[in-house]
Amino acid sequence: MYTETLKPVRGRRVRDPLRGRPLRDDGEPVTLDGYWRRRLRDGDVERVKSQPARPQAKRDEE
Repeated sequence: MYTETLKPVRGRRVRDPLRGRPLRDDGEPVTLDGYWRRRLRDGDVERVKSQPARPQAKRDEE
């Protein structure tokens, strides 16, 4: 199955049926099954857009 990071839309609280607790506000990875597809379709959750990786600062060599 496909995994995607989802978060509840503002003002909503969505319980993860496998973990028995609400989905974190900043999002967390879930297996995109029928339950989560319905939550997406109903507008209860949204996809977390991945942020581009920041380049690591180069260290000056002595």
